[in-house]
Amino acid sequence: MKKKVLSLLLTLCLVMTFVPMAAFAAETNRISITTVAELLQFAEAVDKGEYDNKADAVVSLDADLDLTGVAWKPIGSVFDGDGNLQHYFSGKFYGNGHTISNLDFSVNYGKTEYPSFGFFSEVYGAEISGLTIQGKLDVSNSGYVYFGTVAGVAADSKISDCVSDVSFTDTDKYINGTVALCGYAINSTIEYCQNKGNFSITKDVSSFQMGGIVGLAQNSTVQYCANTGNMTSWAPCTGGIVGQLYQGSKIINCYSTGEMVPLGKGTTDFGGIAGTVGAGTEIRHCYFAGEMDLSQYTATTPYKRLGGIAGGVSSDTPAFENNYFVETGIVPACFKYPNAGTEKTLDDMKTEGFFNDITAAGGNYRFNSNGTPLLPAPKYAVSFVVTPAELANVAIKVNGQEVANPVDLEAGTYTVEVRADNCEVFNSNITITADTATHTQTIAMTYLPADYTKVDEAIAKANALNKDNYKDFSAVETAVNAVVRDKNITEQSEVYAMAQAIEDAITALQYKDADYTKVDAALAKANALKKDDYKDFSAVETAVNAVARGKNITEQAEVDAMAKAIEDAIAALQYKDADYTRVDAAIARANALNKNDYKDFSGVECAIRAVARGKNITQQAEVDAMAKAIEDALAALQYKDANKTTQPTPAPAATATPQHTIPQTGDTSNPALLVVLMLVSGSAAIGTAVVASKKKHNR
Repeated sequence: MKKKVLSLLLTLCLVMTFVPMAAFAAETNRISITTVAELLQFAEAVDKGEYDNKADAVVSLDADLDLTGVAWKPIGSVFDGDGNLQHYFSGKFYGNGHTISNLDFSVNYGKTEYPSFGFFSEVYGAEISGLTIQGKLDVSNSGYVYFGTVAGVAADSKISDCVSDVSFTDTDKYINGTVALCGYAINSTIEYCQNKGNFSITKDVSSFQMGGIVGLAQNSTVQYCANTGNMTSWAPCTGGIVGQLYQGSKIINCYSTGEMVPLGKGTTDFGGIAGTVGAGTEIRHCYFAGEMDLSQYTATTPYKRLGGIAGGVSSDTPAFENNYFVETGIVPACFKYPNAGTEKTLDDMKTEGFFNDITAAGGNYRFNSNGTPLLPAPKYAVSFVVTPAELANVAIKVNGQEVANPVDLEAGTYTVEVRADNCEVFNSNITITADTATHTQTIAMTYLPADYTKVDEAIAKANALNKDNYKDFSAVETAVNAVVRDKNITEQSEVYAMAQAIEDAITALQYKDADYTKVDAALAKANALKKDDYKDFSAVETAVNAVARGKNITEQAEVDAMAKAIEDAIAALQYKDADYTRVDAAIARANALNKNDYKDFSGVECAIRAVARGKNITQQAEVDAMAKAIEDALAALQYKDANKTTQPTPAPAATATPQHTIPQTGDTSNPALLVVLMLVSGSAAIGTAVVASKKKHNR
């Protein structure tokens, strides 16, 4: 049978060599088992080959199952005529702490079609964890059988955190093989497992390995395991932890507290930790604290194949370190290696001092105030995959303590805090179980938001502008509308570019031209004026000359001020005074007359009274009309008739050429009056000429 198993292992290794690993990664199968029917369906699928070489397959036991009345056939129960297994389980089976109870192996145990027997017959490249098996096995058949409560054979596999509570009894049959939690472990690791079942073999058998955890261990490691079941045995190799340890196998940090009852005359290997040890094997940091009942042991002392640590030695190269066993006085640690362990009383092993001794020397245990030290809880290597992968200075804290990545964690719930440059702090709870799916924790970090300060400043700047002041404001509006708000700090350059786009668009703005309508109207108004009509036209000319073209709409006030300056200068203009010379001449003529000489002088007086002073040059016509009215009234005068022989000749008009007539002798006219009239006429002529000259100039 051993040759068959080894042959199968070699074949498996060759198959694994030529199967692309990508194929495993590409296919994921996961099923959940919650009923007995689903468990049996899974077993049938294994027998059909559906789980051969399916390392990525995951089977999760999600409920306790009671197998009362089920005649159990092991999972993977198809063997050929030579006893070679045809199909097997190679994935991951997670018990998740659930129990399969009342499993009776007795009916089919030992049948030729089942040379490997257990919950699983044989597993290859598998992981089994968190499973408790409770039941019984009463041997009723002979034949060589690799029996293991969890697995008859485990090759290139790992069994962890499993509990066997299955009693094994053989009272009248000659049997061969193994009995343990795992019957035969090759190239495998068995850790954090416990056996609670009592084993009893009362017949002297020639080939049998019995151990609480592993019957036969080849190139395998058994660590952090415990046996609390009692063992009564006549088997060739019986150990509290491993029946036979050979070819580089190790037992590390394990203990056994069950009662050990060796039978026979000392022709079998019987040890508190291991029955038989071989070449290159190790037993380190272990202790046996069970009762050694020698009442049925008939060997003579010194006991050469009975030891508190190891019974027999098949090779002279085992290694022992920091091991302890309960004191009996006559049972050595190992006959061939008396220093394989240190003898202690059971009371001593229950003290803190013993705990300190075994842990100080490298053992890993928990202090137990009510008994001997206990195993640590199982730990799982938990890897944190923090994304994005390019993050810098990633720091991980578990329950407030910074940890390396990966970190070993017991099953449970933890508070995890992750910090990284440019990221928001991640803070959440994670739950770790035996399921390897929980052993990789993917944490997606969130980048800090980008800084939009410059963008907001640019937008505020744009919003403060009056778009109606510009020729084209659309580029600014486009840049503002192009702002995307959900950028993170790794995209800060893009955010800066948004701000710059707005700033550039603002810089490129061109103001609309200022409105010169009022200026042009004022200029037209000024140009329509005759500057010679005014006393001082210079202020208007200055205001006109001060007009500056090319102003924009923001300078509208300045442009409006130009218009107002012109308007104000125009408004401040003062016309020149009208020319009253003719009026004054007419009045002087009138005043030179003796009104008593005339029939009616009132017309002259009325015309003089009508003279309105203060007229300006624009009213010159009115002033001239006043002069003419006086002149017309003078021309209309009539002398009185008394003492007059002739009608007096009216004074000549202001424009008439004076007549220089020498008064005739005998003329009744007054010579003095004649001289005065001549002077007045000359003054009038001069005044008329001046007025005429001014009018011509104004034209």
